[in-house]
Amino acid sequence: MPLNRREFLFRGVGVATVSAMIPKFAVAGARFFEEYVSSANSGRVLVVVELAGGNDGLNTVVPYTDALYSGTYRKTIGVPASAALDLDGTLGLNPVMTGMKSLWDGGRLAVIEGVSYPSPNLSHFTSRDIWHTADPKLAERRGWLGRYADKALVGTGNPLSGCAISSSLPRTLLADNVVFPAFSNLAAYSYATDGSNPGDASNQVAAFVAQNSIEHEIANRSETIEDVSRDAASSSATLKQVAVGYTARATYPNNSLGQALKLCAEIIVGNLGTSILYVTYGGFDNHSAQKAPHDALLLGVSGAIKAFFDDLDGQGKSSSVLLMTWSEFGRRVQENGSLGTDHGTAGVHFVVGPSAVKGIYGPPPQLSKLDNNGNLPWQTDFRSYYGTILTDWLGVPDVASVLGAGYPNLGCVALR
Repeated sequence: MPLNRREFLFRGVGVATVSAMIPKFAVAGARFFEEYVSSANSGRVLVVVELAGGNDGLNTVVPYTDALYSGTYRKTIGVPASAALDLDGTLGLNPVMTGMKSLWDGGRLAVIEGVSYPSPNLSHFTSRDIWHTADPKLAERRGWLGRYADKALVGTGNPLSGCAISSSLPRTLLADNVVFPAFSNLAAYSYATDGSNPGDASNQVAAFVAQNSIEHEIANRSETIEDVSRDAASSSATLKQVAVGYTARATYPNNSLGQALKLCAEIIVGNLGTSILYVTYGGFDNHSAQKAPHDALLLGVSGAIKAFFDDLDGQGKSSSVLLMTWSEFGRRVQENGSLGTDHGTAGVHFVVGPSAVKGIYGPPPQLSKLDNNGNLPWQTDFRSYYGTILTDWLGVPDVASVLGAGYPNLGCVALR
């Protein structure tokens, strides 16, 4: 007779013997809940990296052949043409981004230029909400990947189908029927047992799980909370087991992005059926004395992403992973009097991985055609960017049901 979830969880002790291809999720080292394989996922993982604060695209991917860039708008903080790491004879990466240049040279980097949406909003809070929901009108409550999850991941029974490496859940992952855990590190993601009695920790966790596994005749709010609580304890134990068996095959930079991507690599290598990983890296709101701190941020981004894929290459896992970046807006073209940049509009973003189609998507920044506020005109709707990822990586057959219709595919992703 088929077992339901709780029956499977509590019927036996020890290791459930099933296919070695399927991960086992442990609670307190002895109990297991149902094994999970998502036919919709096909083993592919999307890693989303948010560059919070509004990254300056012009000093990230530099229009170094445009005389207006260094001669008019970026006389002090601009990247010298001789220093830019050439991409196509017109645009070049910031010289600190040698890791990303290596990925470009290896055919693993797509550069998406001029990304924004109609009538861009320059408020951090509003613009982030717009990017999180993929809805400039903010009529949508759920995030764009939350809406995807409600279609593709609901009912899998896997509490680690997606994770945010963050202190709080990003709105991008807000869903109606799927709950994603958010944690900044494994130590912080655990059931708080009585520290004065560490030898009893396993019993305390087991009691917590049992308390939250009471059957209800009618589905109710209490049962939902109990399910989430039990899944949190289960997934915490699973992640700690995975960490024990993981050895990095690359040296990550000692910054928060490097450590977050290292944790993502642990999860991927652990074969936990995770299809979405979300990371936030902040500090990009550089209104004054921008050059040194922004260069340091870009060095961190470039080094962390390169180490991440080096690690996955060494683990034999890189072919199943695609990474994308976003930031709530770009910066104004003209450097300000404090040698920084103010909130702008269109920005540049990256798609990274073996399935990224090397190239620059969208025309270079048009510095001679700024709007009345000195901002770049946007050229690529962010819903085309998202839609390309949903269709060509996550395999969504009807992307309009998530984002709406009318957003052309960029062609920057192709399965290898």
